Amino acid sequence: MRLYDEIFKNVDGAALARCIIVPRGDGYFEGVKSVADFSDTKLTLVFPRQTVEIEGKGLCIKKYCDGDLQLFGEIHSLRVLLPNQAPNGKKGDV
Repeated sequence: MRLYDEIFKNVDGAALARCIIVPRGDGYFEGVKSVADFSDTKLTLVFPRQTVEIEGKGLCIKKYCDGDLQLFGEIHSLRVLLPNQAPNGKKGDV
């Protein structure tokens, strides 16, 4: 997406988590390396340089292919975990 290219052009080539959350709560994520944890209330996504924790209600992975993930459900919160907060204390590796 050109918008992402413009936003991240000064990040020195870092692979960052990219996501879109739509008003009713669904989410679209690009660059997902793996899914570390999943339930209908919590999802942990691992990206090359970050780990993202999503909490909500009725969460369901609709599609996951080639690093793109589509999440359905009510997303209540999303937070980027620091390396020492990620599972096993590792950034990007679970």
